[in-house]
Amino acid sequence: MLAIAVVVVFGITYGSKHFVVNEKTLYFENLPAAFDGYRIVQFSDFHAESFHRFGHEDLVGKMVELINAQNADAVCFTGDIVTRLSSELEGFESVLSGIKARDGVFSIMGNHDYAMYNKGMSEMEKQADVVALQKKEKSFGWKMLLNANQIVKRGGQSIAIVGVENVGSFPHYPSRGNLPLALDGLDKNVFKVLLSHDPSHWKKEVLPRTDVQLTLSGHTHAGQIKMFGWSHAQWLYKEWSGIYEDKGRYLNVNEGVGCVILPFRLGAWPEINVITLKRK
Repeated sequence: MLAIAVVVVFGITYGSKHFVVNEKTLYFENLPAAFDGYRIVQFSDFHAESFHRFGHEDLVGKMVELINAQNADAVCFTGDIVTRLSSELEGFESVLSGIKARDGVFSIMGNHDYAMYNKGMSEMEKQADVVALQKKEKSFGWKMLLNANQIVKRGGQSIAIVGVENVGSFPHYPSRGNLPLALDGLDKNVFKVLLSHDPSHWKKEVLPRTDVQLTLSGHTHAGQIKMFGWSHAQWLYKEWSGIYEDKGRYLNVNEGVGCVILPFRLGAWPEINVITLKRK
């Protein structure tokens, strides 16, 4: 019991605060030359409640400093900004508004962002909370992609950043995603970066039905415990952490920066990814 107690205390007092920056370079044959070296910073699963609990609010400033230090062309947040309610964001407005990138901050919704874990709320109250959350997130200056896309231009060339609402991997998760709508209006040959919260969406729909070259997901937290490359998250998700490849198309699963249940992490440290796009 003492050993378990020591591990829990370590995971709370050190593990949940031990932010890491993991860099990856991915090569694509069809990446426009103007975007060779384009830097995308990805973070995910903020779960604002986990920073309020145990008084870890100061860590949010540390996270923002780390993100801004990466000299990003675009910052992508892949969902779950809260755990239960939009009110969790109170007190974080100023610091989250400080995240900067040349082409802006892009974000999507995760399963927790739909107020689904508030059993005492009516459906009307839940919808009102979702609207409040989206309004708050947009007030940060973030570009929310709710089944939508945005073109980013460089020197006469362009890529598309696409965002789809949550596509649940289990029946109890919200499935609001509409990938055809998110891709609507895009030229077939444009290079596409897709933000989709749940990584199971990649094999379920992205690979078989689209030509999206890079998908960015979160959701799994790598189980908040990862030892020697193993996590219990892999019992639920085939793609649960890091880079996956299929015929030159890639998925990156970010392990998240926040926590659920307990502000505890062991091995699966709070993660910020820097993904550099390169031409083959």
